[in-house]
Amino acid sequence: MNRQVKQVLGLSVFAAGCMAVGMGLSHGWVVAAQEEKPVVVDTKGLDRLPPIAEVAEKLNPTVVAITNTSFVKNRRFEHPQVGGQDFFDFFFGPGGPQQRRTPRGGEDEQRAVSGGSGVIISPNGEILTNYHVVASMGSTDNSLEVKTSDLKTYKATVLGKDKELDIALIKIDAAHLPYAKLGDSDGLRIGEWVVAIGNPFGLEHTVTQGIISAKGRKLDTGLSSFLQTDAAINRGNSGGPLLNLKGEVIGINTAINPAGQNIGFAVPISQVNRILKDLRSGKPVSRGYLGIGPAELDQAYQDALGAKEGVVVSTVEKGQAADKAGVLRLDVITALDGQPVRSPDEVVAVVSGRRAGDTLKLTIFRDGKTIKLTATLGDRKALEEQRRREAGEEPDEDSSQKPQGDMKSLSLEKTYGFTVEPADAKNRIKGVVVTSVDPRSPAADRGLAPGMIITEVGRQPVNSLAEFQAQVKKAGGRTLLLYIQSPNGSQKITLPIAPR
Repeated sequence: MNRQVKQVLGLSVFAAGCMAVGMGLSHGWVVAAQEEKPVVVDTKGLDRLPPIAEVAEKLNPTVVAITNTSFVKNRRFEHPQVGGQDFFDFFFGPGGPQQRRTPRGGEDEQRAVSGGSGVIISPNGEILTNYHVVASMGSTDNSLEVKTSDLKTYKATVLGKDKELDIALIKIDAAHLPYAKLGDSDGLRIGEWVVAIGNPFGLEHTVTQGIISAKGRKLDTGLSSFLQTDAAINRGNSGGPLLNLKGEVIGINTAINPAGQNIGFAVPISQVNRILKDLRSGKPVSRGYLGIGPAELDQAYQDALGAKEGVVVSTVEKGQAADKAGVLRLDVITALDGQPVRSPDEVVAVVSGRRAGDTLKLTIFRDGKTIKLTATLGDRKALEEQRRREAGEEPDEDSSQKPQGDMKSLSLEKTYGFTVEPADAKNRIKGVVVTSVDPRSPAADRGLAPGMIITEVGRQPVNSLAEFQAQVKKAGGRTLLLYIQSPNGSQKITLPIAPR
């Protein structure tokens, strides 16, 4: 009996051992199989194309074209509609007149025209765009015109602007406009589909698509966390929206890398949201300043400081927020307001997203210990302006004076903005020749330029200066319909010149 019991017990132990060994081997095989399994993506739902057509159709009415006209001295004139020098080539051939004379005190003043895009963000006409789209070109005297998708044009005023982030908020006098919703760029994932709408090279309402190529890119502005996208962006796209597939604005298209292909950048809408209140109020944008020089916690710093994650404080500015809070050089910032930070760009993004006067809680690793400090942020803009004054530099904002000079007293010039004189009889040309055009006049808007010859007003031929003056008087201050030709008569066109 004992022998049988021993045999049973022995067999049981043997079986249990075999089972244990088998389970261990099978576990190893499972682990090995899992480790060697390739990474795959669940294809459920991926057979459907992204709804780019729907986004384009619904959001196109919220995108506008912006034209910025400035008046600067000694600049070559470019016509906003006809295309600059090609317009003069049409009349005079290549190499013809390249500048317009202006009667302002005998000095040359030229019209500089640039363009961009914008997106309507409220039904009463608030429009987000880039700072560089609305900034004047060498003069504070500039005007903005907005064209909506229904081809209506409006004069626009600037509510607020932030050069550092390259963002501006402008407004037109309109109501019940279609407008876009501002989304959330913080939660974007690399690889998400995006759509860009704008006016590249004047091609209005051009739609391109792509993905988010990267986040947290740093540009020359000094602020980080710009979005990178491969959606095609070109000149004229500036200020237009970058949209997710819900049609929400997640960025404002800002810049491209001209050395590459489809490397574009957009200001994340989350950063815009942080300053929107300042832009609407018209006050200078308040941006916090901590006063440190952040550095990457590379392997050498990790070995020396004993920290594994965070950002090294390489410098501390005396008297600034970090110094007052007790931050020391070679501290490691591991979190800001409880959120972990792992790169200098993240620190810059968090601090610049706060307003001057805000408090910021810093988690610091120092000498093997974790400590918590609280800093009251300074004003980044005020500090930079102080530094420029101390260095004797010019103010950052547009500070050039408006061009000066008195208009001549000629009635034609006062009413229509141009002057004429009799055409050269030796060349058997009948009519009058345009001698100067005020670049601020409707005549300049239409493309009238010195050297053009006026042969008819309406349908009435004018063979002399007296006949031309008679037709101008007969018009009584109403629009002049001028029939114009090039000096050799090879090209002709009619231009309607409205009074000022």
